[in-house]
Amino acid sequence: MGKLGQLLVARGWITVQQLTRALKNQNVVGGRLGTCLLEMDAISEELLSKGLSEHLGVPSASVEDLRGIPEEVLRLIPEKLARRCRAVPFHVESGRLDVALLDPRNLSAQDELAFASGKRVKIHVAQELRILEALEKSYGEECPSRFAMVIERLNRARYFWERQAAQDREEDEKAASAGQRFPPLDDVFAPSPRFAPPPPLPGSNLPPSPRRAQPAPAPPRPAAPAPAPPVPVAMPAPAPAPAPAPAARPLSVALTAEERVALGAAPPESTSIEAAEKALTEAGDFEEAGRILLGFLSRTWRRAALFRVIRDRVTGWMIKGPDVDGSAFPSFSLGFDQPSLFLNLRNGSGLHLGPLPPMPAHRQLAQIWGGDLPRECLVLPVRLKDRLVTVVYADSPAKGMGSVDLSSMQRLTAAAAAAFERFALRKRAESKS
Repeated sequence: MGKLGQLLVARGWITVQQLTRALKNQNVVGGRLGTCLLEMDAISEELLSKGLSEHLGVPSASVEDLRGIPEEVLRLIPEKLARRCRAVPFHVESGRLDVALLDPRNLSAQDELAFASGKRVKIHVAQELRILEALEKSYGEECPSRFAMVIERLNRARYFWERQAAQDREEDEKAASAGQRFPPLDDVFAPSPRFAPPPPLPGSNLPPSPRRAQPAPAPPRPAAPAPAPPVPVAMPAPAPAPAPAPAARPLSVALTAEERVALGAAPPESTSIEAAEKALTEAGDFEEAGRILLGFLSRTWRRAALFRVIRDRVTGWMIKGPDVDGSAFPSFSLGFDQPSLFLNLRNGSGLHLGPLPPMPAHRQLAQIWGGDLPRECLVLPVRLKDRLVTVVYADSPAKGMGSVDLSSMQRLTAAAAAAFERFALRKRAESKS
């Protein structure tokens, strides 16, 4: 297991199973580890670039950096040298040339690039697919068909999101020009009228003070004569204290978890992964376990859903989120003969973290909540003895994808798998008795 793979697993961006499968593919078909992971759709380009940068200790070149490179920058590196070193110059400033390199540890290549360009070279790292794409566009280096197919898929997804972002900006600009804009934060968090400062007095040109004005000190009063000493008065004896009222009897008795489930009451939402794991171990059946999963996910994700896997199809089970018709969700049904993230999970993928790709199967799913394809979603499998039985879906985390703790999410699915296995064994034993 390479150091890059160990780093990606340690960060929770891929699983050990995904890394093992990618290494097997690499031994068979070659290519870089990151390329094999992208082929499996096991990691996003952004996370892979971040991992490469951290692993090699150099900044990463983005996809935008390697597009539309000026000709005067490309001419600083001879074509043969760029092809041989797998290097792409993309920016020049004063005496510094920024170059994306497939292998930043190749010091001899760095020396050749600096000598050929006559400039101080600043090395960036870029993943293999984007280096090959840039070499084809900039220097005419033909990209192998295997990599060209993956690049085309990545570019289609990127184009979709760029177009969606442009439409969002256009709509925001139209709304702003029409005067339809959100109130400023000062208005949103303005104090309640109950605590607002008083209006100015009539005839006053001064604005009201933000704080209550302090009254002017009153003039000293003349000293009053000393009061006469009080005359003692006999006080009546205190009345005896009333007897304490008897404690009120409870009007109801707390229900057990099984009784709550029988009555259709949702279990309390778990506030931590430890509480969710404990609740799953105490769950009585599949439905209660599903509600526990959704309750935990809905605390940090905008929308959460569970899918059942039955033979050759995946169907909707439970969903929770704003503007979602839960009654229509069970009607969702998708066969594994169609390309989708569900098919990737069935074929062994460990998880999906990133945008929901614009595929017909995913558009069919998105129709349930209005048609939008979220830019940030997490899809996790729940397996029983390597057989996919449930899919956990969540999108649009409240604090962004950087706040997602993948290790906790994988603990959650592991606890769900243990609970589902317990229910299945119990059901099998009941059917035999």
